Amino acid sequence: MNLKQLNIFHGKFFHLCLLAFGSGAIVMSMELIISRVLTPVFGSSTYTWGSLIGLILTGLSLGYFLGGKISDRDPTFRKICSVVFTAGLYIVFVPFIAPAILGFTLNDLPQNQFSSLFATFALVFFPTTLLGFVSPYVIKLGTVTLRQVGNVSGTLYSISTVGSIFGTFLTIFVLIPTLEVRIVLFGLGITLMIVSLLGLKNLPKILTIAVILILFTPSSSIVTGLMPHTGTVIVETETEYSHLDVVDSDNKRTLYLNGMRHSQMDKDNPNDLTLTYTKYFHLGQLFNSSLEKILFVGGGGFSGPKNFLDTYPNSFIDVVEIDSQVIDVAKTYFSLKDNSRLQIFNEDARTFLMNSDDKYDLIILDAFATDYVPFHLLTQEYFQILQDHLQPDGVVVSNMIGSLEGDTSNLPSSVYKTMTSLFPTVYVFTTAENNLNIVQNLIFVAINNNEQLTRVELENLSIQNNANNLLADTKYLENYHMSGMRTDSIPILTDNFSPVEIMINPVTSQPFFDEDSIFSQDESRIWFSESTSVKIGLLIAVVFTWLVFFKSTWKNTLN
Repeated sequence: MNLKQLNIFHGKFFHLCLLAFGSGAIVMSMELIISRVLTPVFGSSTYTWGSLIGLILTGLSLGYFLGGKISDRDPTFRKICSVVFTAGLYIVFVPFIAPAILGFTLNDLPQNQFSSLFATFALVFFPTTLLGFVSPYVIKLGTVTLRQVGNVSGTLYSISTVGSIFGTFLTIFVLIPTLEVRIVLFGLGITLMIVSLLGLKNLPKILTIAVILILFTPSSSIVTGLMPHTGTVIVETETEYSHLDVVDSDNKRTLYLNGMRHSQMDKDNPNDLTLTYTKYFHLGQLFNSSLEKILFVGGGGFSGPKNFLDTYPNSFIDVVEIDSQVIDVAKTYFSLKDNSRLQIFNEDARTFLMNSDDKYDLIILDAFATDYVPFHLLTQEYFQILQDHLQPDGVVVSNMIGSLEGDTSNLPSSVYKTMTSLFPTVYVFTTAENNLNIVQNLIFVAINNNEQLTRVELENLSIQNNANNLLADTKYLENYHMSGMRTDSIPILTDNFSPVEIMINPVTSQPFFDEDSIFSQDESRIWFSESTSVKIGLLIAVVFTWLVFFKSTWKNTLN
């Protein structure tokens, strides 16, 4: 090989490396970003992540197989670049098609552990398969003799993997914290299109410029989110842990995390408790009249801590919240003000307690949601830590979501059994009604007292401890479930065995979305504005133009 041929080969090989690096980076980045589209609807469960990872791997495997076969038929750099361009164009469309796909999945398909498969398949399988073409194809193009196969394949696979690592860290530490999901998806698609221009002619370059102009002209605020909202969106962002929305509806401001309601505030009376279940937090006063030091596990919109600061003027309140952006949002949009009696800790609750020597009169657990429960905050070991941080007369009030009976009672029953393995008495209260099968907020109250009181005795105790007025807006006596919960064949949760993922929605036949959801059945469908329709029409015109070009590029190979 002469010097000129060597230079040409090195230049060509650099382009192959760039294509391998880019495709590897985009695959991993897309996987992480699409998870942010799926979790508000299907939850951050192992089923959601398993579907996403499984379909990504399936798409890549199919792509490797097809790419390897096609690369043996007249391989050219232009052809593989056209495949990458197609993948990028599809990804650009994802923010436009995601709302319709998710709405269809919610409204027209059965809600069970397989619910996320269809949506995940529609969003990621096609572009992932196309990007799977890249590795075998560039190895074919980069190999001059059989003697080079090992070196070339190892180098290109290594570069692709480095790209995946780069894409993972860039997405986690830069893209998700700073940009909206739709902008990231637009960026990923356009990046692929630009990289593919290394081997394409003038028309794809014109189409790439057209796509950029269509997406980022001033009216491109057409897709404010990947799911429609009920009410006026004040904030929509991605935090380190979840998709966060602040939505105003009438006089109520609501905080949603991953599409599920976590807190609500009356804008005229920001310290009032508006959600029924939060009013049951005052059961702490019922069982312990001396609430000098209180801990909230889970901050959300800080409705509970704000109300308790007003209600118990002599109490000191600690709040531990793992998501720093949730704390910032509470301060900015939920009237959370500095107070000498309030301390906020941005930590994992279990880590915080393990490093703390404080003891509390009341610990309120409100870090759980319909779709996700941190397993390490439900185990016997964790409740032992809570018990160690209680004063002798201390009380634990825990909010759970589920039912008293049926398949949606498995997790609450396990938590109840776990708590009763440590606390002599655990009271169970429903917050909606005493229907055994309805999914609702359940309140568990654990105390270090062997005496289980009747409804009449609880009523007398509430008068004695000045809790009757605080609980006046609740039906706690009617909703007191005196017999506790059935725990036959239900496991005690431990650090070694805590299968919470198979005990909560969406693994049951119950609908995933409920009254706490930011989406309702009638409002989960996508409605495009006139501006959106125009832009989609222009993008479709780009797609048809590209398909004509793509067909001519691959004509010889496909025949």
